[in-house]
Amino acid sequence: MQYQIKSYLKFLRNAKNEHGVHSPFVFDLVTKCFHATNITSFDHKRNNRIQETIAYLHLKEYFYFKVGQEVPRTIKGLIVPSEALKTFSIDNIYPYCINESCLFIEDIHKTRKNEFLWKQLYQNDKITCSIETYNLGLLFFRKEQNKEHFILHPKKTILSHLLERIRFKL
Repeated sequence: MQYQIKSYLKFLRNAKNEHGVHSPFVFDLVTKCFHATNITSFDHKRNNRIQETIAYLHLKEYFYFKVGQEVPRTIKGLIVPSEALKTFSIDNIYPYCINESCLFIEDIHKTRKNEFLWKQLYQNDKITCSIETYNLGLLFFRKEQNKEHFILHPKKTILSHLLERIRFKL
C-alpha cells in the first residue's frame, strides 16, 4: 500500500492537463473524450474509461489479450489486463497492428513490476504515442506522429475549468 501511495504522488507531480499537450490528436482525446464523460472516479471505473475511449476512437473491433490466445488478423484495439502484462510483447502483435491501433494496458502503476513493464512497452520503437493516466496506459501506432509520451490527468483540473470559462468569455 505504501508503494502505491508513493507511486500516485509521483504520478500527480508529473501529470499534466490538456494545456500541457502539444499534440492535436492527444489534446482532442483528452478534451473530447476524457473530459467529456461523466466518469467521476477513474480509479474504480477504469473499464468505463476504456469503453468511452473505444467509442471515441470508433474502434469497432477490439479484444482482451489472454496468454496463449491466438491473435486476430488485424488489431484495432487490444486490452491487456494486469495478469497478462508479464507475458505480453509488442513485437509479437506488431505484424497485426494497423496505423492508429490502440493498446490499453491496465494497472500500470499497481506494482513496481507493472511500472517496469509499462516503461518497456511505451519505450518500444514501434510505439509512437503513449498516454499514461494513473491506472491505465494507452499505446498507439501512428505513423504521422513523432514519438511522444504523455502523463495526463484523466479528469479536468481546477485550472482546466477556469481556463475554459475565460476562453468562453472572450
